[in-house]
Amino acid sequence: MDCHHENVNHYEIMRDHLKKHLISMTGGVDIKGLELSSLIRMLANYYAAIIAHKMMPGEISGPRMGILIRLLVAEQSGNTNGINPTALSHFQNVKKNTISSLLRGLEESGYVERNLDANDKRVFLIRITEKGRKMMETVGPQRLAMMNDLSSDLTDEEKNHLISLLEKLLKSMQKRVDFPFHPTPENDVDPDLD
Repeated sequence: MDCHHENVNHYEIMRDHLKKHLISMTGGVDIKGLELSSLIRMLANYYAAIIAHKMMPGEISGPRMGILIRLLVAEQSGNTNGINPTALSHFQNVKKNTISSLLRGLEESGYVERNLDANDKRVFLIRITEKGRKMMETVGPQRLAMMNDLSSDLTDEEKNHLISLLEKLLKSMQKRVDFPFHPTPENDVDPDLD
C-alpha cells in the first residue's frame, strides 16, 4: 500500500473514531452539521492546495483570477467604467485591505488599471486591461480544465445534484444570519499565499 492510500485510510479511521467519541460525548446528538462543515472546509483547503501546487510560475492566484473574471464579465455586460474596490471586496468576500493587496498585485502585473470615477473624484474604479484580457483567454480555460478534472470522479448528474444541495445549504445559512455579515480573518484570504 502506498503512502497516499495509507493517508486516506488513516483519515477514515480517525474520522470514524472522532465521530464515535463526539456522538458519545453529546449523548447521541446528531453531528451531521459538524460533519458537513468539516468536509466543506477540507474540500476548500484541498482545492486551494492543489491549485497552488499546479500553478505555473507567473500564473495568478484563485482570488486574483476571481477579480479578473468579475471585471471581464462586467465589461462584457456593458460596464466599461470599471468597478470600485469596495464592490470587489464584497464580491470576493474579503476585507478592504485584502482587496487592496490583491488589486495592487494585479496592477503591478499590468492586468488591471485604476482610474478616478468621473462622477466622484474620491473613488477609484478598477478595469481589466488588454493584458488582463489576453491572460484570461489563455489561463482561464486551463484553470477551468483543472477545476473540472478535480471533480471528474463525479458524473454530470452527481455534480448538478451536489451544486443544487450546496446552493440550498447556502440559502439555509443566509436565512439564519441575523447580523450584518462581514468578512472575518477566518474567511479572509492571504493574497501572498493564494
